Parts: sequence; C-alpha cells; structure tokens
Amino acid sequence: MAEELKKGDPTALGIFAYGFGLMILSIYAVGGFSWGEHLAMAAPALAFSGLFLLIASIWEYNNGNTFGATAFGTYSAFFLTFGFMTIFLWMFPSSVTDAMHAHVIGMMALAFVFMTFFYWIASFKMTVAHNLMLFFLLLVFIMWAIPLLSFNGTTGNTIFGTSLASSVVYAGYLGLIDVIFTSWLAAAVIINDRWKVAGFKAPIPLFPIGQKKNA
Repeated sequence: MAEELKKGDPTALGIFAYGFGLMILSIYAVGGFSWGEHLAMAAPALAFSGLFLLIASIWEYNNGNTFGATAFGTYSAFFLTFGFMTIFLWMFPSSVTDAMHAHVIGMMALAFVFMTFFYWIASFKMTVAHNLMLFFLLLVFIMWAIPLLSFNGTTGNTIFGTSLASSVVYAGYLGLIDVIFTSWLAAAVIINDRWKVAGFKAPIPLFPIGQKKNA
C-alpha cells in the first residue's frame, strides 16, 4: 500500500494573512497614517488578507477542519468587503456620506463580534495562543463597532464624545496587541513543523487547554 501523502497545514498562511491586514488597519486607527490613503489599505485587504484567507479556508476545508475553514472564510469576507468598499469610496467619494460609511462598517464589525465570540468559545478546547488571539480580536471588533455605529454625521462625534478618528484609536492599540498573538501562533506552526521534520522537539509552546487526558 502506497504511503499516504502528508497534507500541509494552512493555519500559518491564514493567520499571517489575517494578522497582516489587522496590523495595517490598526496602524491607521492609531493615527500612524491618514485615513485618506484609500488605495494603500485596499491593496493588502483584497490581495493578501482577503484572497489568501480564502485560499487558507479552502485548504482547511479539504483537511476536514471545520473551525479553520469557517474562521478563515468569514474573516476573508470581512477584508474583501472592506477592500472593495474602500475602492468604491476612492472612485466615488461624493456618493457615500461619512455617516453611511461608518454605519456600514460598524454593522459588519458588530456581526463579527458575534462570530468571533463563537470562535473564542471554541478556542477553550484548543490552545492558549488561539484563545488569547481570539479574545483580543473580539475586543477589537467591539471597539470598532461602538464608535462606528454611534457616529453622528451632524456633530461628527461618537458616543465617546470625540471624533471618529479619535474614537477608534482604542481599537487600533488592541489590534496591535492581537498581532503579537497572531505572530506567536503562526510562527509556532511554521517553526515547530520544521523542527519536528528534523527530528527535534517543537521549540515554541502553544499550551493546549481543555483537552481530555487519556486514562
């Protein structure tokens, strides 16, 4: 009987793609660059984060990983939608008001609050790295949803009493913290795999949690 070919693990690809998009979005949120640079945000959102998350989702599906396929697929949809919307606003800047833009992205963020919450619950049977990554991502979406949905186009302020740009700074810093956990998880997948292939013990721990011990 022919030896079964080992399948690769697309987790690192998906995590890096998501973390890369989150990093760029968070840098803009904390005021690193102007929100007016629409195309600078659209390219990575569409190409790297959106497309490669979708590819990772398909590979996870083929590997029989329902969690990975669903998580990567939904986050791919978020970045693809964000990217296309950014291009649309760049091409037709007068067709959408600031309030409309904020509310649409805010509703998307709210939807991902619920989805990420479910992923976070599932992560209690995975590893500490997964759990912390999803916990901070949950906080990120909450801190995006609140100011975006509460944005008042007339006053230009959010529920925090500040401008939209000032209100999303909190989400930006939380996002940058989350990028640390995405890097931990993705690096562990790649480096641990190479170490195991070479016959060595995996050097980066992920700390499994909630797993049933053998009697």
